[in-house]
Amino acid sequence: MEPSDKTSGVDPVPVAMPPAAGEFPKVLLCLPWQKQTNPMTAFSVMNLVDRRRTAVMLDFGDAFVAHARNTCATQFLSTPCEWLLMVDDDMIVPFGQAKWFNAYTGFGLADKFAGINALERLLSHGKSLVGALYFGRHEFGAPMYCEGANVPTEADYARKAPYDLIKPTRWVATGCLLIHRTVFEDIEKKFPRLSRAQNRCGQWFSTSEHTAMDYIDQARATLGGVLDGESAYKVKCLMESASAEAKANSGLGAGEDVQFCIRAKEAGHQPYVDMGCLCGHVGSGVFGPSNTRRKR
Repeated sequence: MEPSDKTSGVDPVPVAMPPAAGEFPKVLLCLPWQKQTNPMTAFSVMNLVDRRRTAVMLDFGDAFVAHARNTCATQFLSTPCEWLLMVDDDMIVPFGQAKWFNAYTGFGLADKFAGINALERLLSHGKSLVGALYFGRHEFGAPMYCEGANVPTEADYARKAPYDLIKPTRWVATGCLLIHRTVFEDIEKKFPRLSRAQNRCGQWFSTSEHTAMDYIDQARATLGGVLDGESAYKVKCLMESASAEAKANSGLGAGEDVQFCIRAKEAGHQPYVDMGCLCGHVGSGVFGPSNTRRKR
């Protein structure tokens, strides 16, 4: 078992493996929860579990969610599982019972969508990185994917969901996210500084100016020779490139979900959002397309 990168005290619960692989791809249902959750979340997640094809792991007690996600991903890669389904502690996920889902979310969806099983639905697309659609957990909650969060007309479109389609996006949030193991492996190949080989735990979700450090190493190598006008100019160009790269792809204000998806895309894995797989987001109520709105 790989050591955790956490700074506080609860070790991850070992992975509970299924008794047999079954006919479906092996999936690790991963729960990077804090300390407690809503009963509706627990019940909906419980109903996703099928021991013929799913393993389950829980990591809790860390207030820094990026640590928990990295711990879960590290554990996942130590198993034979092919897919990781990450579900957060404030989600209500559809699990194949339309009446229950509509009753506890209040979304009033057609049975075709309220009766979706989130795991089966996300697997069916054959994409290496695809997440469910959900909204911020307040009155003005935005759709939790890049264009929905940043383009008002796209947010209006998302609030008319569900749609039976998936859309490519720059990032999709991690509340209910299906990830193939090659995503983590290819990020490590693309960004060795984030890898398990160079850290106590993989750093796929951490906010880090890792590319800036690559440029700094190049600058150090340039300055290792004779310092003249040409080498000084090369160093200046490297610093400008580092600044531009950091601003575009690894800003320290970005969330761990944004950073992860950007890295995945750079490593060859396009993120998608499933506009038909709707989840409830639990705050003071259960938020979704029908009870969030644009701030005027």
